[in-house]
Amino acid sequence: MTAANPTEHDDPVSSLRARIAQVSAPPMSDAAKHLLDALLEKFPTSAALFYGSGASVSSHEDPTNIIFDFYIIGPSYDALYASGMLGLANKIMPPNVFYFETPSPDGTLRAKYAVLTIDHFERLVSTKTFHSYFWARFAQPCRIYDPNNQMHDRLENALAQSIISFCANAVGLVGKSFTAKELWLAGLNASYKAELRAEDSDRAGKLIESYGDWAATVTAPALRAAGYSVTKENDKITIGETPKPADLSWRMRAMAGAGLSVARLLKGTQTFNGGIDYIAWKIKRHSGIDIGVTEWERKHPLLGAPGAGLRYYRLRAKQKNT
Repeated sequence: MTAANPTEHDDPVSSLRARIAQVSAPPMSDAAKHLLDALLEKFPTSAALFYGSGASVSSHEDPTNIIFDFYIIGPSYDALYASGMLGLANKIMPPNVFYFETPSPDGTLRAKYAVLTIDHFERLVSTKTFHSYFWARFAQPCRIYDPNNQMHDRLENALAQSIISFCANAVGLVGKSFTAKELWLAGLNASYKAELRAEDSDRAGKLIESYGDWAATVTAPALRAAGYSVTKENDKITIGETPKPADLSWRMRAMAGAGLSVARLLKGTQTFNGGIDYIAWKIKRHSGIDIGVTEWERKHPLLGAPGAGLRYYRLRAKQKNT
């Protein structure tokens, strides 16, 4: 698909979709495509979203050292699962998360993938969804992979809606006049606090820098789509009305997110083989903290996960005091 360059005069949603299409247009790495083709053999009627650190792996990096992140988006839970219990779990506490690996010419490739239906995904990224778990994640650049070309338009619209939801909820943290980077820094840092995310204080800034002009090109149209009048002068964005303060909403997300994150963590230990070791690897990668998973926790991940989480918080507090 060839994307037109978005301009300030486009319909805001069309402008966002054009920018999303530009991100999805370049060829994927051989490793990512190999993984996706193998993974979608398990889900032949589905599409995928490719996001996270694996999406920006450069050609000189060893893909066997990366755990790639995908969302599998299917037409229905009946089509995605033979087990009705898995479908029910996905509806009650989305998403279900699984581990996948496959041989390749480069060696064993590994992925973590989550599962949703397209209808469910559209609801979760809308402004009607209070918590930021989905819309903050997918407001960031990601790739659409739809070999059947059945859900591409709906996925583009849903990703555009993610950006709108994120910017609409973050604008109350920065006031009436701000740069796109200031809004994204505030929103991403608030979203990290709304989950048990092991991100250091510089993580959001580094991500924004790695995304190039993403924040600069999507923020104004997203706010227009959210109903704000927007003017831009150089890097400064000004909206026509002072937004409602968002501090309380984000504190409520953080309070709700603590419980939701623990629930997802516990559920993930049942579907994600080696999940507690993956979580420990992820924490060490982002924060430098090694929580030291025990053999008992590996054998009893459901019982061991809360203790591992508490150990992380103790070590983090110790790290801050040194």
